[in-house]
Amino acid sequence: MYLPSSRSTPLRIALVGTRGVPARYGGFETCVEEVGQRLAARGHDVVVYCRTSDDTDPAENEYRGMTLVHLPALKRRSLETLSHTGLSAAHLFVKRADAAIVFNAANSPWLPVLRAAGIPVATHVDGLEWKRAKWGPLGKRYYRVAESLAVRWSDALIADAAGIQDYYRQEFGVDSTYLAYGAPILEGGASHRLAELDLTPGGYHLVVARFEPENHVHVIVEGYVRSNAELPLIVVGSAPYSDDYTQHVTALGDERVRF
Repeated sequence: MYLPSSRSTPLRIALVGTRGVPARYGGFETCVEEVGQRLAARGHDVVVYCRTSDDTDPAENEYRGMTLVHLPALKRRSLETLSHTGLSAAHLFVKRADAAIVFNAANSPWLPVLRAAGIPVATHVDGLEWKRAKWGPLGKRYYRVAESLAVRWSDALIADAAGIQDYYRQEFGVDSTYLAYGAPILEGGASHRLAELDLTPGGYHLVVARFEPENHVHVIVEGYVRSNAELPLIVVGSAPYSDDYTQHVTALGDERVRF
C-alpha cells in the first residue's frame, strides 16, 4: 500500500469501525495494524478505536506506536459494529482528529457526527455485505441504504478490490481509491512448529478462512472428503456468531480432516 511521505506537521489520524489491534480477526484489523503502525512510524499520531472484549486488555493504551482507545459494544451480531462505532464517533467529537478512516459502510450513519466535528472522513466500504447469507431481509436492506449514505457523507471512498470499485462506479456513479492489501514476505517461516501437530513440511493441505458460507469452507471440506487424497486437510478458522455453520463444517469431515 502506498503511503504519502512524512509531513512537517504530524496529523492526528483516527482509525474507526473495527475490533482494533492487535489484529486477531480479519482483513480490516490487519489493515489497521499494518497501515496504522506505518503512519505512526512516520511521526503521525494514530488513534485506534478498539472493542472491549474478554480477550483484550483495556489497560493497554499503546501498540506499535498507535494509541488505543477501548470502548464497549453491544454483544449482538446486528448491533456490535454499529454500537461501538457510535461510541467511537462520540469520543472523537470531543477529542477531535485531523482525519478519520472509517471501516465498513455499515457505520455510515455515524459519519455526520464526524463531519459536524470538522473531521474529514474516508470510508473503507468493504464488500457487498447485503449479498451475504448471514443477513436477513432487514439486514440486507440496511446495508444497501448504508452504502448510499457512505457515498453521500464520505469525503473519500476506499475499495480493496477492483470489483468493489467497479460496483460503486456503476451503482452510484462515484470513484473510489483502490488500495490493494499486501502480505508479509516470510523468510523460512516457522516449519519447526509443525512437529507439534505431527505434521511435516509439504505434507498436508491447508485452508484458512473465516467460517462464513460465502467463504465456501464447507465446499472445500466436502470436496476433500469425496477425494482419494492421502495427505491430511488442516482447516484453520472461526467466526463469532457462527456456531451452526461451524458444526455443519465439522460434521462434513472424516478422520483425515483436522480442525
